[in-house]
Amino acid sequence: MRLMLVRHGETAWNAVRRYQGHHPVALNERGRWQAQQAGRRLARCGAAALYASDIARAWETAELIGVATGLVPHAWPAFREINDGDWVGLTPEELEQRYPEHMAAMRASPAQTMRLNGESYAQLQQRMIVGFEQLAARHPHDTLIAVSHGGAIRALVCFLLDAPLENFGRLWIDNGGFAEIVSMPTGGWRVLRVNDVAHLLDSDVATGE
Repeated sequence: MRLMLVRHGETAWNAVRRYQGHHPVALNERGRWQAQQAGRRLARCGAAALYASDIARAWETAELIGVATGLVPHAWPAFREINDGDWVGLTPEELEQRYPEHMAAMRASPAQTMRLNGESYAQLQQRMIVGFEQLAARHPHDTLIAVSHGGAIRALVCFLLDAPLENFGRLWIDNGGFAEIVSMPTGGWRVLRVNDVAHLLDSDVATGE
């Protein structure tokens, strides 16, 4: 399998670093442009199928990629972003002000600490691994496109690189950027690239989840 794993386009909440989690926030104008640019580039990769998180911003990105590639997106809930729980709608600064003890626990154990009424990064990673392995079993010889989210993609890349999940903050992927993952003939996986944004070179760096 060859997987082109795309982060969704930008939303208004991304632009102000506001946590979204599973909240249905639509793409903004720039996010739609990013999705269209990604679609034009990915149209050349010969993908057999298109999958996407069913959260609004990822699904809208997938639909725009589908216009360029001629593929109809299939919902893949395993590739949803982390459930932010009570973090939804808040910025990092607001979280620090509102929940200082909780944020101290997050800094002490970023992978295992659950977001208030939400998930932990460890839970997110396990969900991503299961979804990834299911796609690999379904499409062992195909090229696929899948649209997901920044935190979700970073969690999966940590797993594939055998990197401690606590290091997820050292990785980044911009809105509309993608990672490429391929199976090796001898078994296992190789991450060929992360945060490929060649199709977005005249845009600014996006922020947020």
